[in-house]
Amino acid sequence: MEQRRYPRIRVQGMTIDISDGIRCCAATVADVSRGGLCLSEMGRKFGKKFDRLTVVAVSGEQHFKFRVKPRWEMVGPWHKTIGVEIEQAPWQWTSFVQSLENRRRF
Repeated sequence: MEQRRYPRIRVQGMTIDISDGIRCCAATVADVSRGGLCLSEMGRKFGKKFDRLTVVAVSGEQHFKFRVKPRWEMVGPWHKTIGVEIEQAPWQWTSFVQSLENRRRF
């Protein structure tokens, strides 16, 4: 049973750059919520030894920067997908996701 606080919303065309403080990696955003993201098509070895990452998400002309904490990961043969929790989401991110939630209702 789904026990998320906020619903996940599928997105298309959103990209993300992730840094562990040493290296940087690009990924695709599969879905978003007010408090988290699902990131896919990441390098398998990226971020293995870090419990906090910094991300810059880009959707159209909007840019969002925040810190995230990995919560789970699924590793495939070439890429991995991870779910991350946003630490202290900026109000701009919350507003952006709320607009997606409102569009989804109609």
